[in-house]
Amino acid sequence: MDKSIRFHDRTYDLPQVAKVDALRPLRWLMAGWDDFRHNPGPSIAHGSLLVGVGWLMLLFLSAQIDLLAVAVSGYLLVGPIFGAVFYELSRLRDAGQPASFDASLKGALNSGKRLMPLGSVLAILAILWAMSSNFLFERGFGGVPPSIRDNFYRTIVDWDYPVFFATYLAVGAIFALMAFFLSAVSAPMIFEREVGTDEAILTSIKAVDTNPAAMVVWAALIVVLTAVGFATFLFGLAVVLPLLGHATWHAYRDLITWKPRAQGRTG
Repeated sequence: MDKSIRFHDRTYDLPQVAKVDALRPLRWLMAGWDDFRHNPGPSIAHGSLLVGVGWLMLLFLSAQIDLLAVAVSGYLLVGPIFGAVFYELSRLRDAGQPASFDASLKGALNSGKRLMPLGSVLAILAILWAMSSNFLFERGFGGVPPSIRDNFYRTIVDWDYPVFFATYLAVGAIFALMAFFLSAVSAPMIFEREVGTDEAILTSIKAVDTNPAAMVVWAALIVVLTAVGFATFLFGLAVVLPLLGHATWHAYRDLITWKPRAQGRTG
């Protein structure tokens, strides 16, 4: 049901959030794949550009494992903002309009201003994670972490620091969970509707809280597919990122129901 929430001395009349079964994310993924299959060119093109950004980060930050970890984590934390082009491709297809690379880019840029505040929130979260990561590496390695190039075995294969490793994963998981709560449906919601960042974030938290089982499955799918993308030296992300972007759009459309008086964006 719709309900009003008071936050920061303002009252938000949040949209209705549907209650779905635990395996519903598989349908979102299938719908995302269907979008990808019908628009493979634009989807892969946008995905390849994002992979290029990832490769640039690896090129400049791969010398130190702490910098690499921060870069990869930050890349993922702000990922929902990158998904705007895929939301637009899915929206255009839903509307029966041509879904080209240029059209999706134009739609994403037109909505970019509305997404900037959410991007800032996620960027702040990424910065806090970077600071925490740096602190953990300094404490875990007793100073400057070893270089990946100079000692690949020690930093990647051996990992003779079980307490550090467990702590690092736990803290990283907390930041990832926070980002997930904040952005599960907020980015496509802001993209489609004239809503504020506070309202979108509260709706996203409400969606996760209403569907804990489904959201656990959805988060697990995101983690597994992203891991597959990274395991293929980022090449797989050219497919994984579009697939998740399209699926996120369908998750939002499936979970969020607006009142009749709400005004949607025009194409």
